[in-house]
Amino acid sequence: MQLHRILVVLKACGATALALGALFWPGPWPAAADPGDTVADRVFGQTNFTSNICSLAAVSASTLCPPVATALDGAGNLYVADRDSNRVLQYNSPLTTDATADRVFGQPNFTSMLCNQGAASPSASSLCAPLGVALDGAGNLYVADNNNGRVLEYNSPLTTDAVADRVFGQGGSFTTGTCNLGGISASSLCGPVGGALDGAGNLYVADGNSRVLEFNSPLTTDAVADRVFGQGGSFTSGTCNLGGISANSLCFPQGLALDGTGNLYVAEGNNSRVLEYNSPLTTDAVADRVFGQGGSFTSNTCNLGGISASSLCVPYGVALDSGGNLYVGDTNNVRVLEYNNPLTTDVIADRVFGQAGSFTTAACNQLSASSLCQPRGVALDGAGNLYVADYANNRVLEYDSPLAPVGGLAGAPDVVAQSSWSSWPPALALAALAVVALTGVALAATRRRT
Repeated sequence: MQLHRILVVLKACGATALALGALFWPGPWPAAADPGDTVADRVFGQTNFTSNICSLAAVSASTLCPPVATALDGAGNLYVADRDSNRVLQYNSPLTTDATADRVFGQPNFTSMLCNQGAASPSASSLCAPLGVALDGAGNLYVADNNNGRVLEYNSPLTTDAVADRVFGQGGSFTTGTCNLGGISASSLCGPVGGALDGAGNLYVADGNSRVLEFNSPLTTDAVADRVFGQGGSFTSGTCNLGGISANSLCFPQGLALDGTGNLYVAEGNNSRVLEYNSPLTTDAVADRVFGQGGSFTSNTCNLGGISASSLCVPYGVALDSGGNLYVGDTNNVRVLEYNNPLTTDVIADRVFGQAGSFTTAACNQLSASSLCQPRGVALDGAGNLYVADYANNRVLEYDSPLAPVGGLAGAPDVVAQSSWSSWPPALALAALAVVALTGVALAATRRRT
Protein backbone atom coordinates (compact mmCIF):
# COMPACT_ATOMS: atom_id res chain seq x y z
CA MET A 1 0.00 0.00 0.00
CA GLN A 2 2.81 2.40 0.88
CA LEU A 3 4.51 1.70 -2.46
CA HIS A 4 1.27 2.50 -4.27
CA ARG A 5 1.01 5.82 -2.41
CA ILE A 6 4.62 6.69 -3.28
CA LEU A 7 3.97 6.04 -6.96
CA VAL A 8 0.87 8.23 -6.87
CA VAL A 9 2.90 10.98 -5.21
CA LEU A 10 5.67 10.74 -7.79
CA LYS A 11 3.17 10.88 -10.63
CA ALA A 12 1.56 13.99 -9.16
CA CYS A 13 4.93 15.65 -8.65
CA GLY A 14 5.94 14.81 -12.20
CA ALA A 15 2.75 16.45 -13.47
CA THR A 16 3.50 19.51 -11.35
CA ALA A 17 6.97 19.80 -12.83
CA LEU A 18 5.61 19.52 -16.33
CA ALA A 19 3.01 22.19 -15.66
CA LEU A 20 5.60 24.58 -14.25
CA GLY A 21 7.95 23.88 -17.14
CA ALA A 22 5.23 24.41 -19.71
CA LEU A 23 4.14 27.64 -18.04
CA PHE A 24 7.56 29.28 -18.06
CA TRP A 25 9.57 27.19 -20.56
CA PRO A 26 7.52 25.99 -23.54
CA GLY A 27 10.50 24.16 -25.08
CA PRO A 28 12.48 22.62 -26.41
CA TRP A 29 13.33 20.40 -23.42
CA PRO A 30 16.97 19.44 -22.92
CA ALA A 31 18.03 16.06 -24.29
CA ALA A 32 17.04 13.24 -21.96
CA ALA A 33 19.81 11.85 -19.79
CA ASP A 34 17.95 8.68 -18.91
CA PRO A 35 19.81 5.45 -19.53
CA GLY A 36 18.13 3.05 -21.88
CA ASP A 37 17.29 5.36 -24.78
CA THR A 38 18.76 6.35 -28.14
CA VAL A 39 19.05 10.07 -27.37
CA ALA A 40 22.60 11.36 -26.89
CA ASP A 41 23.49 12.80 -23.48
CA ARG A 42 26.77 14.56 -24.30
CA VAL A 43 28.38 16.09 -27.35
CA PHE A 44 32.08 16.63 -28.13
CA GLY A 45 33.31 18.94 -30.87
CA GLN A 46 30.29 21.26 -30.86
CA THR A 47 28.90 23.69 -28.30
CA ASN A 48 25.42 22.15 -28.51
CA PHE A 49 23.41 19.40 -30.20
CA THR A 50 22.16 21.64 -33.01
CA SER A 51 25.45 22.76 -34.55
CA ASN A 52 27.85 20.85 -36.80
CA ILE A 53 30.51 23.40 -37.71
CA CYS A 54 33.90 22.40 -39.06
CA SER A 55 36.32 25.31 -39.00
CA LEU A 56 39.95 24.41 -39.55
CA ALA A 57 40.74 28.11 -39.28
CA ALA A 58 39.72 27.99 -35.62
CA VAL A 59 40.91 24.57 -34.51
CA SER A 60 41.08 24.19 -30.71
CA ALA A 61 40.81 21.70 -27.86
CA SER A 62 37.01 21.90 -28.21
CA THR A 63 36.64 21.34 -31.97
CA LEU A 64 36.52 18.27 -34.22
CA CYS A 65 36.74 18.16 -38.03
CA PRO A 66 35.74 15.44 -38.74
CA PRO A 67 36.02 12.68 -36.11
CA VAL A 68 36.45 9.22 -37.60
CA ALA A 69 37.12 6.82 -34.74
CA THR A 70 36.77 6.62 -30.96
CA ALA A 71 38.32 4.47 -28.24
CA LEU A 72 38.42 4.39 -24.44
CA ASP A 73 40.98 3.12 -21.97
CA GLY A 74 40.22 1.17 -18.83
CA ALA A 75 39.83 4.35 -16.78
CA GLY A 76 37.20 5.80 -19.11
CA ASN A 77 39.44 8.35 -20.83
CA LEU A 78 38.30 9.05 -24.39
CA TYR A 79 40.47 9.15 -27.54
CA VAL A 80 39.22 10.54 -30.87
CA ALA A 81 40.88 10.38 -34.29
CA ASP A 82 40.32 13.89 -35.72
CA ARG A 83 41.12 13.32 -39.39
CA ASP A 84 41.43 16.67 -41.14
CA SER A 85 43.06 18.26 -38.11
CA ASN A 86 45.72 15.54 -38.37
CA ARG A 87 45.61 14.71 -34.70
CA VAL A 88 44.25 12.47 -31.97
CA LEU A 89 42.58 14.14 -29.00
CA GLN A 90 42.35 12.67 -25.51
CA TYR A 91 39.75 13.68 -22.90
CA ASN A 92 40.25 12.91 -19.20
CA SER A 93 37.22 11.18 -17.65
CA PRO A 94 34.85 12.98 -20.03
CA LEU A 95 31.67 11.92 -18.24
CA THR A 96 32.71 13.73 -15.07
CA THR A 97 34.56 16.75 -16.50
CA ASP A 98 33.88 18.61 -19.75
CA ALA A 99 34.09 18.25 -23.51
CA THR A 100 37.49 19.93 -23.82
CA ALA A 101 40.46 17.76 -24.78
CA ASP A 102 43.33 17.42 -22.33
CA ARG A 103 46.04 16.03 -24.64
CA VAL A 104 46.83 16.14 -28.33
CA PHE A 105 48.86 13.69 -30.42
CA GLY A 106 50.26 14.61 -33.81
CA GLN A 107 50.41 18.37 -33.25
CA PRO A 108 52.59 20.58 -31.02
CA ASN A 109 49.47 22.28 -29.61
CA PHE A 110 45.67 22.41 -29.85
CA THR A 111 45.63 25.18 -32.48
CA SER A 112 47.84 23.50 -35.11
CA MET A 113 46.47 21.11 -37.72
CA LEU A 114 49.02 20.56 -40.54
CA CYS A 115 49.77 17.11 -41.94
CA ASN A 116 53.10 16.03 -40.43
CA GLN A 117 53.23 19.44 -38.75
CA GLY A 118 54.10 20.99 -42.12
CA ALA A 119 57.29 18.97 -42.60
CA ALA A 120 58.16 17.11 -45.80
CA SER A 121 58.52 13.83 -43.92
CA PRO A 122 56.74 12.32 -40.92
CA SER A 123 58.23 11.89 -37.48
CA ALA A 124 57.46 10.12 -34.22
CA SER A 125 55.53 13.23 -33.14
CA SER A 126 53.45 13.84 -36.27
CA LEU A 127 50.33 12.41 -37.91
CA CYS A 128 48.66 12.75 -41.31
CA ALA A 129 44.97 11.83 -41.54
CA PRO A 130 44.70 9.39 -38.62
CA LEU A 131 41.72 7.08 -39.09
CA GLY A 132 41.87 4.62 -36.22
CA VAL A 133 42.60 4.52 -32.48
CA ALA A 134 42.89 1.58 -30.09
CA LEU A 135 44.22 0.86 -26.61
CA ASP A 136 45.53 -2.24 -24.90
CA GLY A 137 44.83 -3.26 -21.32
CA ALA A 138 47.86 -1.36 -20.04
CA GLY A 139 46.76 1.94 -21.59
CA ASN A 140 49.22 1.93 -24.48
CA LEU A 141 47.81 3.81 -27.48
CA TYR A 142 47.81 2.65 -31.13
CA VAL A 143 46.99 5.04 -34.01
CA ALA A 144 46.35 4.06 -37.63
CA ASP A 145 48.21 6.90 -39.39
CA ASN A 146 46.57 6.48 -42.79
CA ASN A 147 48.45 8.84 -45.10
CA ASN A 148 51.79 7.84 -43.62
CA GLY A 149 51.20 4.12 -44.24
CA ARG A 150 51.89 3.14 -40.65
CA VAL A 151 50.56 2.38 -37.19
CA LEU A 152 52.14 4.21 -34.28
CA GLU A 153 52.27 2.96 -30.69
CA TYR A 154 52.69 5.22 -27.65
CA ASN A 155 53.78 3.73 -24.32
CA SER A 156 51.50 4.81 -21.45
CA PRO A 157 50.96 8.24 -23.02
CA LEU A 158 48.97 9.63 -20.09
CA THR A 159 52.01 9.35 -17.85
CA THR A 160 54.78 9.95 -20.41
CA ASP A 161 54.54 11.99 -23.63
CA ALA A 162 52.90 12.28 -27.05
CA VAL A 163 55.89 10.87 -28.95
CA ALA A 164 55.44 7.43 -30.50
CA ASP A 165 57.63 4.59 -29.25
CA ARG A 166 57.03 1.98 -31.99
CA VAL A 167 56.12 2.04 -35.65
CA PHE A 168 54.51 -0.67 -37.78
CA GLY A 169 54.68 -0.64 -41.56
CA GLN A 170 57.83 1.38 -42.18
CA GLY A 171 60.64 -1.03 -41.33
CA GLY A 172 61.26 0.65 -37.98
CA SER A 173 61.63 4.15 -39.44
CA PHE A 174 59.62 7.08 -38.08
CA THR A 175 60.68 9.33 -40.97
CA THR A 176 59.26 7.43 -43.95
CA GLY A 177 55.63 7.15 -45.02
CA THR A 178 55.78 4.95 -48.12
CA CYS A 179 52.84 2.74 -49.05
CA ASN A 180 54.09 -0.88 -48.94
CA LEU A 181 57.68 0.07 -48.24
CA GLY A 182 59.88 -2.63 -49.82
CA GLY A 183 56.87 -4.31 -51.44
CA ILE A 184 53.73 -5.78 -49.93
CA SER A 185 54.71 -8.17 -47.14
CA ALA A 186 54.12 -9.10 -43.51
CA SER A 187 56.07 -5.96 -42.55
CA SER A 188 54.35 -3.43 -44.82
CA LEU A 189 51.19 -1.35 -44.61
CA CYS A 190 49.35 0.86 -47.09
CA GLY A 191 46.67 3.20 -45.82
CA PRO A 192 45.82 1.44 -42.54
CA VAL A 193 42.35 2.36 -41.34
CA GLY A 194 41.64 0.72 -37.99
CA GLY A 195 43.11 -1.29 -35.19
CA ALA A 196 42.11 -3.38 -32.18
CA LEU A 197 43.72 -5.46 -29.46
CA ASP A 198 42.64 -8.61 -27.73
CA GLY A 199 42.96 -9.29 -24.01
CA ALA A 200 46.44 -10.76 -24.46
CA GLY A 201 47.76 -7.65 -26.20
CA ASN A 202 47.83 -9.07 -29.72
CA LEU A 203 47.34 -6.34 -32.32
CA TYR A 204 44.98 -6.45 -35.33
CA VAL A 205 45.25 -3.87 -38.13
CA ALA A 206 42.80 -3.17 -40.97
CA ASP A 207 45.13 -2.53 -43.89
CA GLY A 208 44.34 -0.84 -47.20
CA ASN A 209 45.78 -3.92 -48.91
CA SER A 210 42.33 -5.54 -48.42
CA ARG A 211 43.49 -7.56 -45.46
CA VAL A 212 43.65 -7.66 -41.70
CA LEU A 213 47.04 -8.31 -40.17
CA GLU A 214 47.59 -9.78 -36.70
CA PHE A 215 50.78 -9.22 -34.69
CA ASN A 216 51.52 -11.52 -31.76
CA SER A 217 52.42 -9.58 -28.58
CA PRO A 218 54.05 -6.79 -30.60
CA LEU A 219 55.37 -4.90 -27.59
CA THR A 220 57.59 -7.84 -26.64
CA THR A 221 58.38 -9.26 -30.10
CA ASP A 222 58.55 -7.39 -33.43
CA ALA A 223 56.58 -5.39 -36.01
CA VAL A 224 56.16 -8.32 -38.42
CA ALA A 225 52.64 -9.72 -38.81
CA ASP A 226 51.99 -13.33 -37.81
CA ARG A 227 48.58 -13.87 -39.45
CA VAL A 228 46.70 -12.46 -42.41
CA PHE A 229 42.96 -12.39 -43.08
CA GLY A 230 41.51 -11.81 -46.52
CA GLN A 231 44.33 -12.94 -48.79
CA GLY A 232 44.14 -16.73 -48.54
CA GLY A 233 47.12 -16.88 -46.21
CA SER A 234 49.41 -14.83 -48.47
CA PHE A 235 51.28 -11.81 -47.11
CA THR A 236 52.31 -10.71 -50.61
CA SER A 237 48.92 -10.09 -52.23
CA GLY A 238 46.46 -7.25 -51.67
CA THR A 239 43.58 -8.02 -54.00
CA CYS A 240 40.04 -6.92 -53.18
CA ASN A 241 37.93 -10.09 -52.80
CA LEU A 242 40.75 -12.40 -53.83
CA GLY A 243 39.21 -15.48 -55.47
CA GLY A 244 35.74 -13.93 -55.37
CA ILE A 245 33.69 -12.68 -52.48
CA SER A 246 33.53 -15.34 -49.80
CA ALA A 247 34.03 -16.06 -46.10
CA ASN A 248 37.75 -15.98 -46.82
CA SER A 249 37.92 -12.65 -48.69
CA LEU A 250 38.06 -8.98 -47.72
CA CYS A 251 37.77 -5.72 -49.62
CA PHE A 252 39.14 -2.64 -47.85
CA PRO A 253 38.18 -3.52 -44.25
CA GLN A 254 37.68 -0.61 -41.85
CA GLY A 255 36.71 -1.03 -38.20
CA LEU A 256 37.85 -3.92 -36.00
CA ALA A 257 36.78 -5.18 -32.60
CA LEU A 258 37.26 -8.23 -30.38
CA ASP A 259 34.98 -9.60 -27.71
CA GLY A 260 36.07 -10.92 -24.33
CA THR A 261 36.76 -14.42 -25.65
CA GLY A 262 38.89 -13.29 -28.59
CA ASN A 263 36.36 -13.51 -31.40
CA LEU A 264 37.15 -10.97 -34.15
CA TYR A 265 34.65 -8.65 -35.87
CA VAL A 266 35.52 -6.80 -39.09
CA ALA A 267 33.45 -3.97 -40.62
CA GLU A 268 33.86 -4.35 -44.35
CA GLY A 269 32.41 -1.27 -46.01
CA ASN A 270 32.99 -2.15 -49.64
CA ASN A 271 31.19 -5.47 -49.18
CA SER A 272 28.43 -3.96 -46.99
CA ARG A 273 28.87 -6.57 -44.30
CA VAL A 274 30.41 -7.32 -40.93
CA LEU A 275 32.32 -10.58 -40.62
CA GLU A 276 32.89 -12.49 -37.38
CA TYR A 277 35.70 -15.02 -36.86
CA ASN A 278 35.51 -17.52 -33.99
CA SER A 279 38.73 -17.57 -31.94
CA PRO A 280 40.90 -16.90 -35.00
CA LEU A 281 44.19 -17.35 -33.17
CA THR A 282 43.36 -20.98 -32.46
CA THR A 283 41.31 -21.83 -35.56
CA ASP A 284 41.57 -20.22 -39.01
CA ALA A 285 41.16 -17.01 -41.03
CA VAL A 286 37.75 -17.96 -42.45
CA ALA A 287 34.71 -16.01 -41.19
CA ASP A 288 32.03 -17.90 -39.25
CA ARG A 289 29.20 -15.32 -39.32
CA VAL A 290 28.12 -12.54 -41.61
CA PHE A 291 25.93 -9.54 -40.81
CA GLY A 292 24.16 -7.56 -43.52
CA GLN A 293 23.89 -10.12 -46.30
CA GLY A 294 21.09 -12.40 -45.15
CA GLY A 295 23.51 -15.11 -44.09
CA SER A 296 25.29 -15.24 -47.46
CA PHE A 297 29.08 -14.95 -47.67
CA THR A 298 28.96 -14.56 -51.46
CA SER A 299 26.90 -11.36 -51.82
CA ASN A 300 27.87 -7.76 -51.10
CA THR A 301 24.75 -5.77 -51.95
CA CYS A 302 24.07 -2.51 -50.12
CA ASN A 303 20.80 -3.08 -48.22
CA LEU A 304 20.18 -6.54 -49.62
CA GLY A 305 16.40 -7.01 -49.72
CA GLY A 306 15.79 -3.38 -48.77
CA ILE A 307 16.85 -1.34 -45.77
CA SER A 308 15.89 -3.21 -42.61
CA ALA A 309 17.15 -4.50 -39.27
CA SER A 310 19.00 -7.18 -41.24
CA SER A 311 20.73 -4.99 -43.84
CA LEU A 312 23.89 -2.89 -43.94
CA CYS A 313 25.28 -0.31 -46.35
CA VAL A 314 28.96 0.58 -45.98
CA PRO A 315 29.46 -0.25 -42.30
CA TYR A 316 32.56 1.45 -40.93
CA GLY A 317 32.87 0.92 -37.18
CA VAL A 318 32.30 -2.01 -34.83
CA ALA A 319 32.43 -2.34 -31.05
CA LEU A 320 31.27 -4.70 -28.32
CA ASP A 321 30.21 -4.12 -24.75
CA SER A 322 31.18 -6.34 -21.83
CA GLY A 323 28.06 -8.46 -22.38
CA GLY A 324 28.97 -9.32 -25.96
CA ASN A 325 26.38 -7.04 -27.54
CA LEU A 326 27.53 -5.73 -30.93
CA TYR A 327 27.34 -2.12 -32.20
CA VAL A 328 27.88 -1.22 -35.87
CA GLY A 329 28.33 2.22 -37.41
CA ASP A 330 26.23 1.72 -40.55
CA THR A 331 27.54 4.79 -42.35
CA ASN A 332 25.50 5.06 -45.55
CA ASN A 333 22.30 4.14 -43.73
CA VAL A 334 23.00 6.99 -41.29
CA ARG A 335 22.54 4.89 -38.17
CA VAL A 336 24.16 2.77 -35.51
CA LEU A 337 22.75 -0.72 -35.07
CA GLU A 338 22.91 -2.82 -31.90
CA TYR A 339 22.63 -6.61 -31.86
CA ASN A 340 21.84 -8.44 -28.60
CA ASN A 341 24.26 -11.31 -27.99
CA PRO A 342 24.60 -12.11 -31.70
CA LEU A 343 26.75 -15.19 -31.18
CA THR A 344 23.89 -16.92 -29.37
CA THR A 345 20.89 -15.35 -31.12
CA ASP A 346 20.81 -14.01 -34.71
CA VAL A 347 22.18 -11.35 -37.05
CA ILE A 348 19.11 -9.09 -36.87
CA ALA A 349 19.59 -5.75 -35.10
CA ASP A 350 17.61 -5.07 -31.92
CA ARG A 351 18.11 -1.29 -31.61
CA VAL A 352 18.76 1.59 -33.95
CA PHE A 353 20.32 4.97 -33.20
CA GLY A 354 19.82 7.98 -35.47
CA GLN A 355 16.53 7.07 -37.17
CA ALA A 356 13.95 7.70 -34.42
CA GLY A 357 13.47 3.98 -33.87
CA SER A 358 12.89 3.10 -37.52
CA PHE A 359 14.89 0.32 -39.18
CA THR A 360 13.59 1.26 -42.64
CA THR A 361 14.73 4.89 -42.98
CA ALA A 362 18.15 6.37 -43.70
CA ALA A 363 17.72 10.14 -43.32
CA CYS A 364 20.70 12.32 -42.49
CA ASN A 365 19.90 14.72 -39.64
CA GLN A 366 17.25 17.11 -38.50
CA LEU A 367 20.26 18.01 -36.39
CA SER A 368 19.64 17.14 -32.73
CA ALA A 369 20.66 14.78 -29.93
CA SER A 370 18.63 12.07 -31.67
CA SER A 371 20.08 12.40 -35.18
CA LEU A 372 23.21 11.22 -36.96
CA CYS A 373 24.87 11.88 -40.31
CA GLN A 374 27.34 9.31 -41.63
CA PRO A 375 28.34 7.78 -38.28
CA ARG A 376 31.64 5.92 -38.42
CA GLY A 377 33.59 4.78 -35.37
CA VAL A 378 31.82 3.41 -32.30
CA ALA A 379 33.19 2.52 -28.86
CA LEU A 380 31.97 1.67 -25.36
CA ASP A 381 33.41 2.27 -21.92
CA GLY A 382 33.40 -0.24 -19.08
CA ALA A 383 30.01 0.97 -17.85
CA GLY A 384 28.35 0.39 -21.22
CA ASN A 385 28.16 4.03 -22.28
CA LEU A 386 28.28 4.37 -26.06
CA TYR A 387 30.41 6.85 -28.05
CA VAL A 388 29.76 7.50 -31.76
CA ALA A 389 31.94 9.44 -34.18
CA ASP A 390 29.22 11.39 -36.03
CA TYR A 391 31.45 12.09 -39.01
CA ALA A 392 29.44 14.51 -41.18
CA ASN A 393 28.28 16.47 -38.12
CA ASN A 394 31.85 16.99 -36.86
CA ARG A 395 31.03 15.71 -33.41
CA VAL A 396 31.19 12.72 -31.10
CA LEU A 397 27.98 11.79 -29.31
CA GLU A 398 27.81 9.91 -26.01
CA TYR A 399 24.78 7.87 -24.91
CA ASP A 400 24.44 6.92 -21.24
CA SER A 401 24.07 3.14 -20.85
CA PRO A 402 21.74 2.70 -23.85
CA LEU A 403 20.96 -0.92 -23.01
CA ALA A 404 19.90 -0.12 -19.42
CA PRO A 405 16.18 -0.12 -18.54
CA VAL A 406 14.56 3.25 -19.17
CA GLY A 407 14.07 5.20 -15.94
CA GLY A 408 11.86 8.08 -14.94
CA LEU A 409 8.17 8.74 -15.45
CA ALA A 410 6.68 7.72 -18.76
CA GLY A 411 6.30 10.69 -21.07
CA ALA A 412 8.14 13.13 -18.78
CA PRO A 413 11.44 14.77 -19.65
CA ASP A 414 14.38 13.89 -17.43
CA VAL A 415 14.86 16.80 -15.03
CA VAL A 416 17.00 15.16 -12.35
CA ALA A 417 19.90 13.53 -14.16
CA GLN A 418 21.60 16.35 -16.06
CA SER A 419 25.30 16.80 -15.37
CA SER A 420 25.05 20.46 -14.35
CA TRP A 421 22.08 22.35 -12.84
CA SER A 422 23.64 25.61 -13.97
CA SER A 423 23.18 24.64 -17.62
CA TRP A 424 19.38 24.28 -17.34
CA PRO A 425 16.85 26.95 -18.33
CA PRO A 426 15.76 28.74 -15.12
CA ALA A 427 12.13 27.62 -15.32
CA LEU A 428 13.16 24.03 -15.87
CA ALA A 429 15.42 24.13 -12.85
CA LEU A 430 12.47 25.57 -10.85
CA ALA A 431 10.31 22.67 -12.02
CA ALA A 432 12.95 20.16 -10.95
CA LEU A 433 13.24 21.76 -7.52
CA ALA A 434 9.47 21.58 -7.21
CA VAL A 435 9.61 17.84 -7.87
CA VAL A 436 12.22 17.34 -5.13
CA ALA A 437 10.39 19.51 -2.59
CA LEU A 438 6.90 18.14 -3.25
CA THR A 439 8.16 14.56 -3.25
CA GLY A 440 9.80 15.02 0.16
CA VAL A 441 6.68 16.57 1.67
CA ALA A 442 4.37 13.97 0.22
CA LEU A 443 6.51 11.02 1.30
CA ALA A 444 6.73 12.40 4.83
CA ALA A 445 2.95 12.68 4.92
CA THR A 446 2.63 9.13 3.62
CA ARG A 447 4.89 7.81 6.38
CA ARG A 448 2.83 9.63 9.05
CA ARG A 449 -0.38 8.02 7.81
CA THR A 450 1.06 4.48 7.76
